[in-house]
Amino acid sequence: MAKAPRVEGLSAQMPPDAAARAILRALFDAVLGPAPLVLRGDDTRAVHDMRVAIRRLRSAMVTFAGAFPKRRWRALRAATRRLGTKLGEVRDADVHLAALRAVLGGAAALERPGVAYAIELLGARRRRALAEFAIELSQFDRDVFTQTLADG
Repeated sequence: MAKAPRVEGLSAQMPPDAAARAILRALFDAVLGPAPLVLRGDDTRAVHDMRVAIRRLRSAMVTFAGAFPKRRWRALRAATRRLGTKLGEVRDADVHLAALRAVLGGAAALERPGVAYAIELLGARRRRALAEFAIELSQFDRDVFTQTLADG
C-alpha cells in the first residue's frame, strides 16, 4: 500500500498557509516519485502508488483551496484531475488483466484461446492508456504548480 509522505518542517507554530504549502509540496512530490516506474510500463505497484498519491493530493487541494489564488488553483485542480483520470484507465486495465490471467490458469482448453484474446486486447488498451497518461503527464505544468505553492 502506498504510504503517505512525511511532511518535513511541519510544526504547530506554522501559519496555516505555510503549513498548507508544506503539505501540498510533500504530496506533489509523492505524486511525481513513482512516475519513472509508471512510464516504464510494467510496474503495476507504481501505477497504484501514483494513483493513490494523486487522490491524496486532490483531496488536500480541496481542503486548502482557500489559501491560493482561485483562478490558477482551479486550473491546477483540473489538470490534476485529468492526470488521475488517465492513470485510472491504466490501473483499471491492470486490475482486469490480473483477473483474466487468474482465469486463464483454470480455464478449460476450449476457453483458453478466448481468454488469451481478451488478455491481448486489454493489454493493447492498457498500452494506449499508458501512452495517453504519458502525454497528460508531459503537459502537466509542474512549474506552475511549484510557483503557486511558493507564491501562496
